[in-house]
Amino acid sequence: MSLTRSYKTPTLLNLVARTALSREANSPTRPDRIGNPGLKPELATGVDIAVERYLAEGGVLSANVFRRNISDLIRYVTSERYDTVWAPGQRRFVSSPQNVGDAITQGIELEAKFRLNQVWSDAPPVDVRSNLSFFDSKVLDVMGPNNRLDQQPKMTANLGADYRIRAIPLTLGGNVNMNPDYTTRRTEQQWAYQGSKRVVDVYGLWRFSPATALRVTVSNLTPRDYLTGSTYIGNGFSETSNTNTRNWQNVQVRLEMKI
Repeated sequence: MSLTRSYKTPTLLNLVARTALSREANSPTRPDRIGNPGLKPELATGVDIAVERYLAEGGVLSANVFRRNISDLIRYVTSERYDTVWAPGQRRFVSSPQNVGDAITQGIELEAKFRLNQVWSDAPPVDVRSNLSFFDSKVLDVMGPNNRLDQQPKMTANLGADYRIRAIPLTLGGNVNMNPDYTTRRTEQQWAYQGSKRVVDVYGLWRFSPATALRVTVSNLTPRDYLTGSTYIGNGFSETSNTNTRNWQNVQVRLEMKI
């Protein structure tokens, strides 16, 4: 069990950044950006409780429960302004970091590492690693639902395995990572959408000697486009902007040598 008190300072970009004008027509979902020298640091008080069990033939099972109380949360907020130096008298939408109040985040993280034949005696000796996490959070000064912290999905899941073939010096493995899609209400007028993510990686390792091996890795085996979105409703505006980001498969061949 642990009790923590943490301090997160604003970045230099948050504090003194030059004004960055929108590359497209200024709008609620494509605002200008500017820093805020009046930002306060985020403070958080947290508690973690963890239980671990080590298996007799190697491996571990663990569970961790946590909670954080955050004050002076920093978040970018879009507002309508007429007093901008670069466009005096014109209506501009400007995004700047603000301390938006208090927040609470909590969750549970589960992890398991073991060999498959420890569970099923007739199974091959495949090393399995997995973790599953569930999260919940609330920004108290923002109306719900979906008033969660930025970049925090409801859950994440990861499953990986490695198998060393005894007859030949070859090891095969892979990993699958999944995040569901989710919507975040950032302010009374702003919403952000994060599309689902699924990433599959595989590899093969051929060992010529204890000091030399050839590794072939395919990252993002089944690439999927990644969708994000931003919505603004208020002050006589209703606008949604979506971005579809291409994803690519990456193949890497690497000779590994220990000298």
